[in-house]
Amino acid sequence: MEKKRNTKVSFNGTRVYINGRPTYENNRYIEGLLYNVRTVNATFDDTLGKADFWDDDGTHPENGFAGYGKWISPESAEANTKRFIEALPQYKDHGILAVNLCFQGGHPIQAKTWIPGARISANKNPNGQRDLFHNSGFNSDGTIDKNFEKRIASVIEACDRLGMVVILCLFYFGQDTVFQTENAIRNAVDNAVDFICKNGYTNVLLEIANEVMEWHYHHDILKPRKVSELIIQARQRARSLHGCDLPVSTSEAALLNRSEWPIEAVDEVYSNSDFILLHGGDNLDHGKAGDESEVAEKIDFITSRPWFRERPRPVIFNESDGSLAFDAALKRGVSFGLHSTPYIQTMWPPRWGVWENETLWFFQKVKNLVQTGNNVSG
Repeated sequence: MEKKRNTKVSFNGTRVYINGRPTYENNRYIEGLLYNVRTVNATFDDTLGKADFWDDDGTHPENGFAGYGKWISPESAEANTKRFIEALPQYKDHGILAVNLCFQGGHPIQAKTWIPGARISANKNPNGQRDLFHNSGFNSDGTIDKNFEKRIASVIEACDRLGMVVILCLFYFGQDTVFQTENAIRNAVDNAVDFICKNGYTNVLLEIANEVMEWHYHHDILKPRKVSELIIQARQRARSLHGCDLPVSTSEAALLNRSEWPIEAVDEVYSNSDFILLHGGDNLDHGKAGDESEVAEKIDFITSRPWFRERPRPVIFNESDGSLAFDAALKRGVSFGLHSTPYIQTMWPPRWGVWENETLWFFQKVKNLVQTGNNVSG
C-alpha cells in the first residue's frame, strides 16, 4: 500500500504552493516564496577513509563548530543525519520552508587551507575531490548506494512530516568522477527519479547538478550545452513511467559569462526547467551589493527572457549570502537560500540548526517577515 504523504509542493506561476495553498499565505511581502538553507552535507559520508581532517580528538580547533569525534563510516554519517533531522524544527520555527540535499554532497573542505589540495578547483584534478574523500550516493554504474539512500529518505520523510520541502540535487562537481560514462550518469538520473516516485515523495524539487558551468564538471552531459537533456529525461521518466509530477531544474554558476553560458544554452536549459535555480550574493569588496549585485542582475536577466515572459515560473536562489542581496531578491519577488560566507552550514563539521553566529541575520530576517512583515535583522 502506498504511504500517505503530508506535504505536496507545486507551482502557480511564479509562486510556490504547499498542499494547494501559497507559502506564507496572506503575507503580501513573501507569499509564494520558498526560503531555504543550503545543508547539502546533511547526508555526508566519507567512505574513502584516508583523510584525517575531521573534527576528531580536539587537536584540530580550526575545525570550529563541532566536536563529534573521529569520522567512522557509516556510523558517523548516520549520527550526522540524525543531528540534522533533530535540528529541522529550528529552521521551520524561523520560517524556513526548504532545505537542500545532494546525492554527492558539497564542498566540505573549501575553507580548510591547511589541507593539501583543499582549494584546488575540482575540474583541475582528473579525479575531482575523490582523492581526498569519497562522498557519493551513486555507485559507478549509477545505482544508488543503499546507506546513502536510507539517509536521504529519512530527511525527506522528516521534512514531509514538518510541512517542509527538499531541493534534492543529484550531482556535485567534486564527486562526478565516480562515473566513467555518460550512460552511468543517465542511469543515476533514472534511479533517482524512481527512488522519489516509488516512495511517493511529493515534497521534492529535483536539481540535476550543482553549479553547472563549462569548467566545473568532467562530463559534457553536466555542462550548459547538454544538461537540458537530463532535465527532460528526469521529467519524462517521472510522468511516463510513474505518473509522477516531479518539478526539475538545475543550478548555475557564471550564468552571466557568455564563455561559460552561451545565450542559447541559457534559453535551452531554463526554458525546459519547471523552476529557476540561481546562485550568487553580495560582493561588498567590489561594491557589487544589493541592486548592484549579481543576484539582482541574474534575476533581471532571466525574467526578461521571452520564454520566461511567456510562462513565468518560480525563481529560487538556493545558494546566496548577504543582507543586501536578500533585500534585492525580496524586492523582485524571488526566494533566497542561505549559503553562509564562513560555510557554517556547509563546511565540515556542520553544527546544524539556528544558533548565534554570522548567519543569524538570515534566520531573523525570515522570521520577522513571517511574523510581522518587517524586513529587519532582529
